[in-house]
Amino acid sequence: MNRVFQALLVATVTIFALSPALGQRFSAWSDPVNMESIPGTSTEFNTPYGDGCPIQAPDGLSFYIASNRPGGMGGQDIWVSTRASTDAPWGAFTNVGAPINSASDDFCPSPAPGNMFFFISTRPDPGACGGGDIYFTKFKDGAWQTPENLGCEINSSGAEWSPSYFQDENGHGVLYFASDRPNGRTPGDIGLDIYYTEDFGPAQLAPGLNSEYDDARPNVRHDGLEIVFDSTRPGTLGGPDIWTAKRSSTSVPWEAPVHLPAPINSAAGDTRASLSWDGKQMVVGSSRPGSEIGGNGNPSGDVWVMTRNRLPDPNPSNADFDGDGISDVSVFRPTDGTWHIMQSSTGQYLVQPFGTANDKPVPGDYDGDGATDYAVFRPAEGMWYIRYSSDSSVHILKWGISTDVLAPADYDGDGKTDLAVYRSGVWYILRSSDGSVEYRYFGVSTDIPVASAQ
Repeated sequence: MNRVFQALLVATVTIFALSPALGQRFSAWSDPVNMESIPGTSTEFNTPYGDGCPIQAPDGLSFYIASNRPGGMGGQDIWVSTRASTDAPWGAFTNVGAPINSASDDFCPSPAPGNMFFFISTRPDPGACGGGDIYFTKFKDGAWQTPENLGCEINSSGAEWSPSYFQDENGHGVLYFASDRPNGRTPGDIGLDIYYTEDFGPAQLAPGLNSEYDDARPNVRHDGLEIVFDSTRPGTLGGPDIWTAKRSSTSVPWEAPVHLPAPINSAAGDTRASLSWDGKQMVVGSSRPGSEIGGNGNPSGDVWVMTRNRLPDPNPSNADFDGDGISDVSVFRPTDGTWHIMQSSTGQYLVQPFGTANDKPVPGDYDGDGATDYAVFRPAEGMWYIRYSSDSSVHILKWGISTDVLAPADYDGDGKTDLAVYRSGVWYILRSSDGSVEYRYFGVSTDIPVASAQ
């Protein structure tokens, strides 16, 4: 890889190493539904052709697939659907065009933070290593830059599949992918195995994930703590099935992979699952019943989606405004009542007006959705103003007086921040779990509550 390209990657990704990832807990996955069954979604989202390799961009506003539908540039092409907001339905797909697509097969799109984009291509470049190789490009000045091959220390004489990029807790760029290169997990083996590269060094087998069967198309959650991939190992329901593994830190091994049960998996082929940035959605390419019928009279590959909820964090952050499990660099400006936030999920800088001059910030997860809510205390009134992140509703409560020390925290263990003030050794707590008032005598007048918001 040339030094200019390497410097570009380093400069692009280091801004995302703002803080270590916190553990995230989720509910079970919902049953899968065909993407087109979601009201408002374009009726052209799935087609009778092969639509697969689905994945959302980090900001949730673009959705990419690989497809051989009509209108492409040759073979498999990469297509994109966009929407105006994360609450809006997905529109029709359009071909992303050159320079990403070519007359050869271009597939396994993998958008990454900072307008980075990885994909697989079989284009006959002079520096190609053989089979499908991993390429990288970046959206800059309104256009995609010329894609560059990652080189033959990462690519091989075999075929590569499904690049998935994240940054670990130590700021290293890590790229997972699959390959059928010779001598993988077992000497002489020519099946698919999962590999990774750290800081774009030589490829290595990913420990703890591979078997003597095909293990392919990995996708790693943005914090590096959860992976989904498809495998033909024993336990599948009739084809490649989706498996998952977790870990508590990017510095420790993966736990044993777990097979996701029906109806998440099916008797059909279920491949290239991918997780949304917030981990609440998983999409998969599948030819299960309910998919559009192809020209051969059988179900074609369609995009299916399942969802889950994030459970309250037992150790919540009071600065995770985007709910990705990572604290955001943020400030409250009391001169004009504005919040200035650098989102860890997208790297975007946001300015959110909420409050007035001289208000005191009291951020917390008051609605229990896993994301920090904007909240201020107005000393002149003794009023709390809270804007729920879950639905943007504003809640106004009177609690405390101007001279109190503000100490919001989760005192009743229900995953929601409670209103609380400290006054000369007495705690006044409004419990979110049942609305009751709790008084505690603990400390002296000169003490500072550990949970102090001041």
